Amino acid sequence: MAMQNKWIIKPNEAGERLDVFLASKLTESTRSAIAKQLKGGAGLINGKQASVHAFLKTGDKIEYKIHATAKAQKIREIEKRVNIKLDKLIVKETPDWIVVNKPAGLLVHPDSQQKNGTLIDLLIEHYPPLAKVGEDPERPGIVHRLDKDVSGLMVAAKTQDAFDDLKQQFAHHATKKVYLALVHGAPPKEEGDIRFRIARSGTKARMAARPESESRGKAAWSHYKVIKKLKKYSLLQVEILSGRTHQIRAHLFAIGCPVVGDELYKSKIKTDRIGRIMLQSVELTFDDPKDHERMTFSLPPDPSFKDFI
Repeated sequence: MAMQNKWIIKPNEAGERLDVFLASKLTESTRSAIAKQLKGGAGLINGKQASVHAFLKTGDKIEYKIHATAKAQKIREIEKRVNIKLDKLIVKETPDWIVVNKPAGLLVHPDSQQKNGTLIDLLIEHYPPLAKVGEDPERPGIVHRLDKDVSGLMVAAKTQDAFDDLKQQFAHHATKKVYLALVHGAPPKEEGDIRFRIARSGTKARMAARPESESRGKAAWSHYKVIKKLKKYSLLQVEILSGRTHQIRAHLFAIGCPVVGDELYKSKIKTDRIGRIMLQSVELTFDDPKDHERMTFSLPPDPSFKDFI
């Protein structure tokens, strides 16, 4: 299916270069992406194929026509790779930020093992200007993250101002993050705090929970509440009051209740591989950077929890 745009150049637009003119009209596309399409024959001036650097004259008839745009093609390629539709992920979007429901198995941003097929790829193809937001070109717009096999709510910034504001909110614990966790066994109390420090393990490629009295690692705080007890498992609600790498997984493992499906922080109990970690971000609260309105989003338990139980 083709997308076609037509314009007639006005006197005040004369003298502009074609790629610059199109970039001002097609704000969701970058100039480099438009230039690439023009080189492929997407642009016409007065019915003739136009070059990227053609200068426009008053009265010129411009057509920009592409079949299966690069944006749509890339999104479809990524969607096929991760087996998810982008529009199914979006929970709420404004000009400043976007909240998504990240599925288990989708990597948030590129790492040393995987460079493509990430949530970032989908977000940039959905909104190209996001590529220039933030401090790290490999993590544009990202102010917090979820592990690859963890699902649930995430917010990403679409502007630099929103990025700076949200980053400060997460750094100063002005946000609220609540998770649902299905774990082996049962915690020592129906409700309690876990305050072990989080440090890199000296023997394995994971994080280690260390006593609060030690200086090694970073202070971390998780609060859990038992929602339901099963014969061999417990369903917990966990709120994290700090944001350390693998915090919930390392904390629950440290109290003898590893998350079901976690192959990195696992007990000696053998269970069938279920293809994901039974951990879901079910509630996310932050202040809108624009007007400071308190925003709260919530999700029902992923069907995988009911299926497993």
